[in-house]
Amino acid sequence: MGYTRLTSQKDSAGGAKIFRVDLAQADTRRQLSQKTYPWAVIHACELARDVLPILEGQLAAGMRPSLLTPNIAEQSPLLKPGKREEARALSLLEAWNRVREWRNLMHESGADRSAELLHAHSFSAGMAAVRASSGVVYQLKRPIEKLASAAGNCDENSWLARSFRVAEQFVLTRAAAVVVNGHSQRLACLERGVNAANIFLIPEPIEHSLLESVPERNWLIELTGAEPETVFLLVPVISGSESENRAAFLRCLRVLCNVRRGHSDVRLILLGEENAKHAIFEIASACNLMPWICVLPPSMQDRALATSDIVICDREHAQNGVAAEVLARGRALLACDVEQHRDITPDGRGCLWFRACEVDDIAKRASFLAGNPQFRRALASAGREHCRTTRCAEAVGAQYDAVYRSAFSKRKGRDANTPKPQFIPLHVGS
Repeated sequence: MGYTRLTSQKDSAGGAKIFRVDLAQADTRRQLSQKTYPWAVIHACELARDVLPILEGQLAAGMRPSLLTPNIAEQSPLLKPGKREEARALSLLEAWNRVREWRNLMHESGADRSAELLHAHSFSAGMAAVRASSGVVYQLKRPIEKLASAAGNCDENSWLARSFRVAEQFVLTRAAAVVVNGHSQRLACLERGVNAANIFLIPEPIEHSLLESVPERNWLIELTGAEPETVFLLVPVISGSESENRAAFLRCLRVLCNVRRGHSDVRLILLGEENAKHAIFEIASACNLMPWICVLPPSMQDRALATSDIVICDREHAQNGVAAEVLARGRALLACDVEQHRDITPDGRGCLWFRACEVDDIAKRASFLAGNPQFRRALASAGREHCRTTRCAEAVGAQYDAVYRSAFSKRKGRDANTPKPQFIPLHVGS
């Protein structure tokens, strides 16, 4: 994505650069829709890469988003493709200290005066925004105490985490609209007292490159010594404790054993580091399955996802959203029936459900897909079409129109009527 205008100002507190990027005139890689949504929105975020898919979708829908962030290196070419900032999880106290920095940044950049809405993507930015402005949109990915616990900064039930839960509750209840990506976050907002009418469930957009990916089987056939008709089952990377991983690997190999009773030309692809590889080989050797398994490093997951015939996502994969990538790539998906997977495809389009962690149920459905290539291809095609219509950048960007209309109507101190088209008289010369 190209960026055409960049203005920078000095931060009076620490001399740091404040970057404000106007994306309204950005060049795009694809033909944009003719739909026009007039919102001039400033996205306040810690890391620009976290909101770029949303910005791309809003541009495609005709909006005029801008980006406000303090974390772009002064000499860095602004967010060129493949350029990523270094991410570091902030502690809760650091997040609180950054509220003042965000207030200064918003004041000096004139964010509230130069845009119709502020869209905050972090706790610090959200706290500063709701104190300074009405009509703020707050994006909640995970509650702050859960983020702190996952980063190892504190226990989720510690007094500090509970204090920040109360602080984030202030942001949530003061925001004019709250955007969440899943039902679990929506329930968390309701538990914190947010009005249900102010909560908007919008999925995260899928990268356009995933929707256009094409399978290349030759490399996998050569690597495994398989035949062209071989059916490849793939289990994505499993992240957990050593004992949890070993139990998951054993379950996968038991599934393979059951599937091979009816379909001998099936191979199982697993992904794992060296220590996981040794555990897998130990179990496979005891089950006489070594010729029919292949263990790849995690770095090859993207390539494996684009190639495999059937991808199995159990409870261990529910949190990382890999099931959405499987559907977008046009692969047949076997997914356990849990809330996170229902968020991706509520009606089960593009996948077959199974009961979480049940070997017989997984094997039964995997055998059905292995023996019905035509149905497998139709299932994969339906999944990709589902992602294209609900999670492509333009489709997701357009969903923010309802959010911004609701938030703008709650603004105080200025006209809160929805912006109307302005007609310019056309004078025709004689």
